[in-house]
Order: sequence, then structure tokens, then C-alpha cells
Amino acid sequence: MKQKFFIVTTVPHTLLFFKGQIQILKKLFDVTLISSPGSKLNYMQELEKVPTHGLEIKRNISLINDLKSLYHLVLLFKKTKPHVVHGNTPKGGLLSMLAAFICRVPKRIYCIHGLRYQGNTGIKGSILKAMERFTCFLASDIVTVSFGVAKTLKKDSITKKKVSVLANGSINGINSEYFAPGSINSNSLKEEIGLKKGNLVFGFVGRLVKDKGTNELIEAFVKLSEKYSHIRLLLVGGEEENLDPLLPITKKHLVNHPYIKSVGIQEDIRPYLDLMDIFTFPSYREGFGVSIMEAASMGIPAISSNINGCNEIIQDGYNGILIPPRSTDHLKNAMELLINNPELKNKLAAVTRPYILEKYDQQLVWNAVNDFYIKLM
Repeated sequence: MKQKFFIVTTVPHTLLFFKGQIQILKKLFDVTLISSPGSKLNYMQELEKVPTHGLEIKRNISLINDLKSLYHLVLLFKKTKPHVVHGNTPKGGLLSMLAAFICRVPKRIYCIHGLRYQGNTGIKGSILKAMERFTCFLASDIVTVSFGVAKTLKKDSITKKKVSVLANGSINGINSEYFAPGSINSNSLKEEIGLKKGNLVFGFVGRLVKDKGTNELIEAFVKLSEKYSHIRLLLVGGEEENLDPLLPITKKHLVNHPYIKSVGIQEDIRPYLDLMDIFTFPSYREGFGVSIMEAASMGIPAISSNINGCNEIIQDGYNGILIPPRSTDHLKNAMELLINNPELKNKLAAVTRPYILEKYDQQLVWNAVNDFYIKLM
């Protein structure tokens, strides 16, 4: 009988990062997915043909709700006796590692996708940093998605334990056949959203929140659009009004600016990526930067913040441009540089896909995953 392997996330959307990889794990373990109930959890159950368990875990800090979630995790682990609990995201990681520690689960893997305490100061920052330290203390093994995050954990004295980075980083690598130039026809979409020949399209995929640099991106674009009437901005993603709201002026531009098109959350982002000439990613903090990798696999050069993970995907001046986070001026200048230098844009684009596939091809990551988890058996 195979040993039980539980993957726990706060929200089911995070489970999408493990698409395909679960089939590797199924060869070694009896895999179950645990997350808050939702359509994405049902989708993963059907896609990967594995059992799931819906258990409400709130993203925001709430002592009563968190204790309820912990209680139900403890009951589940005591009843099912997993050999491995794989905790992901700050809240899902903390609660699953604590429950697994209480239940004496032999292998407690904390997978760090990003460091939430970065960018937070004062009491909130201190609480989040303490949570990170405690979660690492509870874990038997720590895995992170980039070398930058691994270094930061040591620099900030979060843990003295070994921190593993599988292959060259990322959670699941890139499906280069799925995210490939010309893999999808976007002509009808181009007409639908009003793009015309001669438009230069800047794009972004991700949550439209302050933490992703959306305010700076909108501000930079609006300033540039006053000078360059042929540029457009295509945004793919949803807002999070309760957790990380945008500035009122940003929201106004999202709705009213004639050159900005915000299309919300999309199941398949490839048609939208196919319309983008330059990918922009001015995030404040990341663990890795999956959307940059997806854009790069489709041959789109990027302007990105010089932060953990992103500066491993983008080599400044080679396959993209790195800028300081939280700087509208630096972002605006980088965007204007590529507006006025199509030769540079094409030069960056030419090496973008080959560079990504050499480092992050999915099979490369899956081989590393297989080797890592075999050692846990």
C-alpha cells in the first residue's frame, strides 16, 4: 500500500501550480488535495483523478476561524495518518504544519512560494515574520521556489534548517508546448477588444492589487499615453478590494481610460499573452514570478521588478529589463525605452523563449521533484 501524501493550500487556485506534477507524485504516493471548497478544487479532482477534501481556510488572520481550521486538520490527520503533509501558502502552510506536528506526521514539507512579511512593516510585519519562523520550525523539510527566497530566509534569520530549491526553481516548470508562440489564434480576440495594426501592447497577468505594482503601472502608462497614442495596456486578472485595494485614481483609469483594457480573470491566458508585445511585472515581492515565465515561453520580453525569483527569470539587458520596485519613474523610463527602440525589443524577444526552456522546462523540474520525493519514502 502506498504512503499517503497530502497537499494543503489556503485556496484551491494554488493547486493549479501542481497540474501534471501530481501524476508524478501518484506513482510514489496516495495523493489527496486539501483546500478551501470551490470549483477549482473540483476541477483538480477531475483533472488529476485524485481525492480532495474541502476544508475552509481563511486568507486573512482570524483567531477563531484559524482555530476551527486547525481543529479540522488535526481530526483529518489523526483519522487518515498521512506519511507526508505538503503545506503551501502562508496560512495553509502554518496550519497544516502545526496540525501535522501535533499528529506526529513523519514528513512535514513546507513549500514557500513567497515571503508575505516582505513589504509589511510595524506590528503586522513582525507578526508575519514570526509566523514564517514558526512554520519553518514545525516543518521537517523546507522547499522554496527560488534561490532568492532561500537566501532571504537565511539573511532574515527565519530558519537555520536546510532550504531546498528543486532544479533551477519554480514550482512546476513551464509547459513549453502549451505556452508556445502560435499555439493559439487570437485574431478574433484582437478585434473584440479593439486592438489595431500599429498598436504596441503592454501587458500584465496577475492580481490587480497594490502589492503587484498595479498603481505604478497604470500611472506610468497614463503618462506615456499622453505622448504615444499608439500604445495600449492589456490587464488580465481580478481586483481584491478587501485584501489589497487599488488607489481611487487607479480604479478610475481602469474603467475610463480609452487605451486600457482590463478583461478580468481568464481560464486560458494564452490568447491574451499572444496579443502582448511587452510584458510588464512591477510587483513588490514574489517567490518566483510564474506569469513572467509563461509570457517568456511565448517569446514576450519583460520589464520586471528586480526582486526574488523575477531576477532569476530575467537577466537585465539580455531577455528583459529589471527595474527597482515601487518606482513609477523607472517603470515609465523602461517602457519608453522599448517604445522608441523596436530593435532592442526584438533582440530581447529573440532569446526569451530559449533561455526559459533551458532553465525551467517542465520535464527538468519534474525529474528533480521525482528525485526529491523518492528520498522521503
